[in-house]
Amino acid sequence: MECCSKYWIKNDIKELDLRLKNQLIGQPLAYNLVLRSISSHVSNSNPSKSLVLSLHGGTGTGKNFVAKHIVESLYREGYKSKYVRLYVVSRDFMHTDTAHISQYKDRLTKDIEEITSACQQATFVFDEIDQMPSQLLDVILYYIDFHTPTSSRPIDFRKTIFIFLSNTGGTSIIKLAEKNHLLSIKRENYNILEFQQVLSNAAFNEQGGLQSASLIDRHLITFFVPFLPLERIHIRGCIKRQLQIILDTDEYQYDLSEDDIINHVLNLIEFTSSSLEYSVSGCKKIQQKLDYIFESLQPTFKKSKKQIEDSDDLL
Repeated sequence: MECCSKYWIKNDIKELDLRLKNQLIGQPLAYNLVLRSISSHVSNSNPSKSLVLSLHGGTGTGKNFVAKHIVESLYREGYKSKYVRLYVVSRDFMHTDTAHISQYKDRLTKDIEEITSACQQATFVFDEIDQMPSQLLDVILYYIDFHTPTSSRPIDFRKTIFIFLSNTGGTSIIKLAEKNHLLSIKRENYNILEFQQVLSNAAFNEQGGLQSASLIDRHLITFFVPFLPLERIHIRGCIKRQLQIILDTDEYQYDLSEDDIINHVLNLIEFTSSSLEYSVSGCKKIQQKLDYIFESLQPTFKKSKKQIEDSDDLL
């Protein structure tokens, strides 16, 4: 099959491992669950069903970040690949009247069947799945169930990957994380099964597209992936990483040290007032805050050509 040649598909689990290990901050549960589930699925020549990952957590905790790295590690053209589809519910399925829902159902059916027919190792990402109309969830249901190809429906969907992104369960994740913290349990030692159960209950009961959905009560989601709230130390790490990207490419130098700049940005980030401080927006607003800080900084001098070349060598 043409699409499954090396030209189209990378299936580079080592690359995914390096990307997540080096760039995903404060999410040991998500790192382990995503890496192992993707690895086992793409290496299985005869999976029983499609892989369905439901990523849950607050804003800026890394859900879109992880989805992007999965896609870029598996496909040479990332989201530009013709075997990947990204749907943002508020953009792509924004109307809820009968006529539009009918159009959306036809579009989803056509997309999933045509893309999978061309390449069994297709990936479909649904952002804001909690806002998805239930009629459209029913369309997806068939493709993620336990089905083998038949003469009437010969397309094999068992090698596909479906990734759902949702803020549902964010409050439940925070409560369980705080409970673990009070028990002096380290993040990397949190019981993943506890979070799986909490998220399954939240997705089924909280208001939204997944509420009472058949894909939950029929146990069609392979894993619920929790994205933990980020503490001050994690936000500092996000700022440092983004700042380094700026400094490596900026042709100017500044009076303020890196630590001073990081502290300035931290002072602009909103944290909860509980005993364990969590960032309200995760790492989402860091780039904007850095832009704001740099707008007020006066460069001391322009870097020499050699300094710029040295910085480029570090990239």
